[in-house]
Amino acid sequence: MLVTSKRKRSRAMIIMLLPLLIFVFIIGWSMYWIGNQKRNGKTQRKPPRKDNVTIMPIIFEEPQEIVNE
Repeated sequence: MLVTSKRKRSRAMIIMLLPLLIFVFIIGWSMYWIGNQKRNGKTQRKPPRKDNVTIMPIIFEEPQEIVNE
């Protein structure tokens, strides 16, 4: 007969991995919390006035040439 025993994890391995798991959890939770804070802080935009005109500068692009000297 074959006797198969379940393999137990050593206590030393669990004790060594526990701080790592706690650190990863804290980092993930803090990133989630910071992301939620940014969503709630949306700025309120002013409603557009009756004459909704936007003045923007026009940027002219110069044609680019490759010069072989």
